[in-house]
Amino acid sequence: MFLVFNGCGWLVPITALVSIIGCGVVGLRYPRIAWNGMALSGLVDHHFGRTWNGGEGRLLQDLETGEVHEVKTTHSFFWIPMQHWLWVKIGIAALFVAIALNHGA
Repeated sequence: MFLVFNGCGWLVPITALVSIIGCGVVGLRYPRIAWNGMALSGLVDHHFGRTWNGGEGRLLQDLETGEVHEVKTTHSFFWIPMQHWLWVKIGIAALFVAIALNHGA
């Protein structure tokens, strides 16, 4: 298995794991709470994604055509920019909380 990321996109799964492990260490081991903690880790991704992906790029000029291009570093995980992972994590957490509620956990 391999992970696809650009820039600091590797932080997306790390923040999710840290939040779930943190909930377990603190003693909040109910699935409903742990998955909501993982969804809240999307706020970290959203903040850093907006900060890093919203910055200024470098302007480069093509010498042959004279055309100017802006080159920016993108920070994404599985081709989804970091700032959008907040919504993906909320959706995943909602799905798993619904499953936990239906199975009585």
